[in-house]
Amino acid sequence: MSLVKPKNIEENLLSLLKRGPQKCLDLVAKIKEIRPQTTKQAVYCALRILRDQENIIIAKGTASLNLSWLNEMTNFFESAKGSYVKNSNDGSFLRLEDKERIKYYFQTVEKADIFWTHAIYVLIEQLAKEQPIFFYNPHEWFLLARNKNEQALIDSFAHKNHPFLLTAGGSTPLDKHIASGFDGTKSQYNMLTKPMFKENNYYLNIFGDFLIEVWLDKEIADEVEKLYQTATSFDEGANAKIQKLLARRGRMRLVISRNHKKATKLKKTLARDFAINQKSL
Repeated sequence: MSLVKPKNIEENLLSLLKRGPQKCLDLVAKIKEIRPQTTKQAVYCALRILRDQENIIIAKGTASLNLSWLNEMTNFFESAKGSYVKNSNDGSFLRLEDKERIKYYFQTVEKADIFWTHAIYVLIEQLAKEQPIFFYNPHEWFLLARNKNEQALIDSFAHKNHPFLLTAGGSTPLDKHIASGFDGTKSQYNMLTKPMFKENNYYLNIFGDFLIEVWLDKEIADEVEKLYQTATSFDEGANAKIQKLLARRGRMRLVISRNHKKATKLKKTLARDFAINQKSL
């Protein structure tokens, strides 16, 4: 999964080819669907560039990702991942002692979410086997706004055998819209009739003794709440409003802390509404 949408023809071609070998003529048609103004000549030029860079192989009118290049990229990302898991932001949140914390500030929700996602992936690697992961969101609007990003996170939790337990602070139509995305075992979703916390801009994640606490800009949080209280379905209008909120400027505060006592207390409170082994807490 990429956090960045493909921007040019080459990136779009690589994204299409990750699904498997495809005829060049089919790729031309698919690129024109994505980028209507793109000419056939431009697509073939991009294919030649990727071939010359040894990213792809073209044979008998069919393009394929170059497995040699894929292996190089796999080794690169695995090596980088190992370095970042061990030394993420060298000297920052992974080295926190009990009751220590570190704060980060961001100007848009999207920028906060990119770092937030990175921190989650790092903390997953430190989590003891089969320990559940707890999220509390006033509303899980990120599954609507950044679905691929959020779904990849949920899939990574399941892949590593960590039950994902999400509590939402409401049960509006938009809250209910995402319920079908949880299987009830590896990923479980609980909707409250009223928020657990007074602040509608407060979000909480718990990974063992580590906590990620996020305070979105209050005005943005109020707009999210207004949308959730008025929308009857997740249609194009609701999606457009959510995408604007992602990019809207404001003051987002993200705090990562290590606090055994606080984490244990919150996990026990949140765990009451889920079917899990209490010994795993």
